[in-house]
This record gives sequence, structure tokens and C-alpha cells, in this order.
Amino acid sequence: MKFALHTWGTEGDIRPFFALAAALRARGHDVRVAYACVDGADLGALARAAGVADEPIAAAYYRDHHAAILDHARANFRRRNAVAQLRVILEDTLDPVAEAIAAAADDLVRWADASVVHVMDHPAVTAATLAGQAYACVAFAPMFETRRMPPIGAPHLGAWGNRALWGLARRVMDRMMGPRVNAVRAARGAPPLGDVTRRLVAEARAVLVAMAPALLARPDDWPAVIAVTGELALPAAAEPVPPALIDFIAAGPPPVFFTLGSMAALDPPRAAATAAATIAACAAVDARCVIQAPPGAALPAAAHALVIARAPHAAVFPQMAAVIHHGGAGTSHAALRAGRPAIVIPHAVDQYYWADELYRHGVAARPLRARQVSVRRLARRLRAVLGDPGIAARADALGRAARADDGASTAAARLEAAFAS
Repeated sequence: MKFALHTWGTEGDIRPFFALAAALRARGHDVRVAYACVDGADLGALARAAGVADEPIAAAYYRDHHAAILDHARANFRRRNAVAQLRVILEDTLDPVAEAIAAAADDLVRWADASVVHVMDHPAVTAATLAGQAYACVAFAPMFETRRMPPIGAPHLGAWGNRALWGLARRVMDRMMGPRVNAVRAARGAPPLGDVTRRLVAEARAVLVAMAPALLARPDDWPAVIAVTGELALPAAAEPVPPALIDFIAAGPPPVFFTLGSMAALDPPRAAATAAATIAACAAVDARCVIQAPPGAALPAAAHALVIARAPHAAVFPQMAAVIHHGGAGTSHAALRAGRPAIVIPHAVDQYYWADELYRHGVAARPLRARQVSVRRLARRLRAVLGDPGIAARADALGRAARADDGASTAAARLEAAFAS
């Protein structure tokens, strides 16, 4: 089959689609991946690792508006409401390029037999549905109605209370997404739709929740179309480990790894301040550290710290003592698969979910919001995760369970079955 994969977001939203592309290609399918990377990162290396062409969308827009996106992101990270944060993200990074995404999707839909779409990439869903093409969607958190759990960020109110919360969440998302979906449809002469949130799942051939089953047991009241596949991860060998990092790891006890992922590119001053606090906190607890920071970040020199621009997490995290990160789905899974305890510093939207979830499973310290970071608070959490054998044992057990999953292959098989009919 010919599969068109469509995604939008930060690298954490895009990398899993390359992993899925590699798994589909290994099973004999033709694959194209079109992506809109909101922080302007060059992801050509990931495309090459997956064996597909590099097809970025609206790269010029993101380059030209990089400064404004950064300014708005810094202000957005200070908001407490995840819905308000999501609205700003959409206004800054999806709405202005929705037509470009839809146009690229039109091209891919004409080429492909089926589309696989990021759950928030509504222009690609519209392109597929207006062309009469079947689609599947991919999510990186449990975003679908169930009595077993509330919507992300809401309190657990039991089966009936959770159902009421989901109804409210659906109305909020419909108000946010409906006008956006219908603007893309109107540009193509199509009539408006209502109930767009429910339609996304109801009309999909498959819905893949790319989470480790060890973290999320599939709710029994989800529709059969929804599957929990495991993380969609590229092989660890897809990216080389920098020689300086190899030498640093070998020179002493396992260090602590620090990364804020794409959040560092979206708010460099805050990322630099948090990295500097991490260096000081590690010194306070006599721990070495590896600091992943954007090139040019002004950080204090310290013998116990190595500053690098990039490292393959899947290859490096198993050699760490702990991981301090922002709570992105991909980084959370990389730490989980490595069997290492975490300290999570969430900045926006679903990162708060991941911070709470890892803490609930006993494999991370109590979450530390980005605006609350201090050397003292970081040092206290480092002592907790480095000094508690219970956290280490739980992280190791969950890591072994997560490594037993091949989420990309599971997802590819699920797609084959969904589109076979």
C-alpha cells in the first residue's frame, strides 16, 4: 500500500511519524511523510533514518516568524490554563499555515491509498475526507472519552462524573476546533460540519494511542477502533552519540541528563536559566550532569557538567542516573524505556499530564513547574530520585515492560488490518 503520513508540531510530534514510516517500509509499503515543524528545526536526518524523502511544510513561514513565535511562546508558558495555552499555540503555529498543510495533504492524498494523521492536524484530515480517502489518526496521550479516567488536567470524579467532564471537554474542543475545520472546508467549497471532535474518531479506520501499555491499560469502554500501541520510536542506532559524550560518560559515575526538548528552542532564556540551575543543583548533590542546550546558550563552565547541543536519547538515557526533562511524550517514553527515574518540569498542555502520570507511577519526583524552578527545589528532587531505591526499582521494572513493546511494528500491523478491507 501507499501510506501518506501527515503531522504538525514540535519534533516530539514529528519523530514518531518517521518511526512509523520506517516500520511500514519494513513491511513492504511505500510511505511519504509531510510535516510542519513549528520550531523550525531541520529534521532531514530523521527522514533519512526512516528511509523517506524530507517533505517539510511551511518552513519559510516558521523561519520568517521565528522571533514572534518565540515571544508568544514565552508568554504562553506563563499561562496556567492548558486550553488557553493550546489556543495560542494553534493561533501562532497552525492557523497561519493551515492552507499550506491542506495543499500538501491534497498532493499526498492523490498519491496515497490511505492517510495517517496527527490527531491535531485537522487540515490533513479534511483533505483526506473530502477526497473520500480513509484515514487513521495518532495521539500521544489518552484524549478519548472513557469513564475510567477524566480528560487531561481534570479531577477524577468517578465513572459518571468523568463522563460529564468529557462532555464538557468535547464542547470546549468543538468550540475551538470547529471554526478551524470549517474554514479549511469552506476554502474547498465544502459545507460546514458540527461535532468535529466526535467525528474524528467515529470516521477513522484506526486510532492509535502511542503510549506504553505499562502506563496505560486500554479502557474497556473505548470503541474497538482505538488501540494502545506503545511508543513509536526510531531505533537507537538511528543517530550517533557525540564522541565527547561517550568520553564524559566513561570518565565517572552515571550522570544526570537534562533536556527541555523543543521547549528550549521556544523559550531560550528560561531554558538557559533552568539549565544553569540544574548544573548548580547537581553540584549540591555531588552528581555529574549532561546538559542538552541549544548552541550558543550562555551557561557556567563546570568540571562536573558537559554541555551538548543534541544526543540520541534512546542510546544515552540507559547510561544515566536520572533524567530531568520537560514532559514531552517522546522524552517521557525515552526515560521510561531506559528504566531511569525522572524529574519533570512541564511547560505546556499535555506535559502536565506526563509529569503527573510518571509521578503517579512512582518513577519520578513530584513535578516542578517551569516557573517554580530553583536550585534548592531541583536539589531536593535530585536527592529524592537518586537516593530512593524504590523509585529506581519501579523505574527499572516499568522500563523492562516498555522495552518489551515494539510500538511502531504494532502500529504498522494495526494499520494494515484497518485498511485491508
